[in-house]
Amino acid sequence: MADQLSKSSKELLGKLPADFNPGRPRPYVEHDGYLVMFVPDSDLDGLKSFHLVIKRTYHIAPDQRLERTTWQRQICQGDEYFDGAGPFESSLRTETELGPPKAATDIIVNATCYAPGGEATHCYPEVRVGKHLKRLIVIGNRIATIRAGKDPEFTPAQKFSALPVRYEYAYGGVDQQHSMAPLMCPTNPLGMGYLVAGLDADPPRDRWTVMPNIEDPENLIQPGSLLVPSVQDAKVREPAGLGWVPRHWEPRALLAGMPAGAKPLWQKLFGDKDKEGKHFKELQAGFWNGAPRGLQVPLLEGHEKISLKHLHRTREEFALVLPMDQPRLRVGINDTELQKVAVKLNTVQIEVEKGEVYLSWRGTLPAPNGLKSLEDLTRVLLEVDGQLVLPAPLVGTGFPIDLLTGAFPGPDLLELKGLPKPGG
Repeated sequence: MADQLSKSSKELLGKLPADFNPGRPRPYVEHDGYLVMFVPDSDLDGLKSFHLVIKRTYHIAPDQRLERTTWQRQICQGDEYFDGAGPFESSLRTETELGPPKAATDIIVNATCYAPGGEATHCYPEVRVGKHLKRLIVIGNRIATIRAGKDPEFTPAQKFSALPVRYEYAYGGVDQQHSMAPLMCPTNPLGMGYLVAGLDADPPRDRWTVMPNIEDPENLIQPGSLLVPSVQDAKVREPAGLGWVPRHWEPRALLAGMPAGAKPLWQKLFGDKDKEGKHFKELQAGFWNGAPRGLQVPLLEGHEKISLKHLHRTREEFALVLPMDQPRLRVGINDTELQKVAVKLNTVQIEVEKGEVYLSWRGTLPAPNGLKSLEDLTRVLLEVDGQLVLPAPLVGTGFPIDLLTGAFPGPDLLELKGLPKPGG
C-alpha cells in the first residue's frame, strides 16, 4: 500500500508523530507554534501569582540544530507513566509541567541502551551537556545469592543487545524475603536488588535477588555493600538513570514541605508543642527539579550541545543542538496592560526512540492588586513573540473557553479596552 501513496501523502505521513494512531486520542495538537498555559498560585492571603509555562516540540536531527515541528505535544497536566500504568507499576515518563519556575534546567532522556557491536555484557551510556557528564553502566542479567553465614555471591553477567534505560532495571524494589516483609525501597520501589539485613533474632537462612542492570559506575554494588544494614537505615543508595525521579521518591521527597509564609500559622496552631519551630518543614526550591543527579544543570539559554552515547539504535554517538528560541511572553490579566514575563528554559526532555525533544520555559507574574480570588478573574490575554495565543484551560474547568463569546479577542478588542496592540 505504501507504494501506492502519492509523494505528498508520504511526506505528510513522515511528519506525523512516531506514535500516531488515528484510532486513539491524539497526544498532540495540530499547531505550528508555542503552547502556553497559566497556573494560579495562592497562599494564606489569597491569590498570589500566576505561573506561566510555554512548550514547543522539535524533531531530532543528529549532529544538527533541533528542527521545529508543525504539530505540538500537549502540555502535560498530570504525571504520565510508561505503558499507561500507575506510580507503583511503572517509571515516570513525563512529569506534570504545571508548577513554578525551577532553579536549574532538568535534562531528561528516555531512551534504550544498545550494546556496542550488537551484543555485550557491559555498556557505558552517557549524556554530556557542556562540562556536565552523566555516565551509567548497563550490565547483563545477574543474580546475587546469600548463603546463611556467608558473603553474597554474584553470578557472571550475561550478554544483552538492548535494554530500556528505566528505573525498573536500576537499584531498588521491594524486599519480600525479610522477616518484616514487604519492605519497600524508599529511593525506588520499582527496581531490583534491595535487600535489608535480617534482625538479630532471625534464624539464619538463604536469600537471593536479581541484580540491577543499571548502576552508577562510580558506586557499583559490591558483595559487601549489597545488604542495607537495618530497617531504620536512612542511607539507601539512589537508583542510576536518566529519567524523571518522582516526587514521592527519596531523596527528592525530603525536600517537600510548606511554604515559608505558612510558618506564622504553624506557630499559632502548634506553638506550645513546637516552640523552637523544629518540626516546621519548609519547602525547598530544589523539590521542583525532577531530573536525576548530574542532569540538573545551571539554567540553559538555548544553543547548547547535548551529546549521547550508546543510546541510539544505529549511531553509537550523536549530538543535538538546542535551538536559540527564546519566546517573548507578555500577559494581560483582566483590564491590566500586557506585561513582559521573563521565562527561563526549565526542561529539556529527549525522546530518542520517537526522535522528538520537548522544551519548556517557565516564568511567574504577580497577581494584579485587588485580584484575590479566581472568582474575580475575567480574562487572561497571552502574547508570544507579538502574537496572541489562546491559553489552555485551567485544570478541571472550562476556563478560559467558557469566557469567550464571539470572536477571539483581537486587536480591535484590545484597542477598545485601551490595551496595546500585539507587538506594540
